[in-house]
Amino acid sequence: MVGEIRDVKTANMAIRAALTGHLVLSTIHTNSSWATISRLIDMGVPPFLIASTINLSVAQRLVRKLCPSCKQKVPLESHHYPNFGKSVSDINEHYIPKGCNDCHHTGYKGRKAIYEILPITKALESPIKEGHTEIEEHLNQNRIKTLKINAINLVKQGETSIEEVYSFLL
Repeated sequence: MVGEIRDVKTANMAIRAALTGHLVLSTIHTNSSWATISRLIDMGVPPFLIASTINLSVAQRLVRKLCPSCKQKVPLESHHYPNFGKSVSDINEHYIPKGCNDCHHTGYKGRKAIYEILPITKALESPIKEGHTEIEEHLNQNRIKTLKINAINLVKQGETSIEEVYSFLL
């Protein structure tokens, strides 16, 4: 287990261990599961080594859950969220935090993890080796839900607010 990959020395150590058959688990700070690949390339790890050693990349975020006792349904005013574009075009209503004694007047109670899970398959090895950064088509074809899609689903279900996920939906 490698606590966190922050530099090329640590990245190369993790890659060498994976090449010899060891299971390596680590963290790396990126905004998506695919950005992990780009970050390793930026650190100087050869793309062919990345393609042959990484099996899975997972991105996660924690979001606060709306308090079920006091959340309030309101109409969505899209001019408040100009950068969302099509991602929230099918949302007419959403919930906002109100605040009550149950949630200590914060409007939120508890947290929920949002995940993006990207298996590194044979189909992704070529784009990795060639340094491609756009894989939207692959994600859509393989029904891989991004952090953005999972966050929008939580908003639609009334589990969290748009304000809570706005920063990583842009």
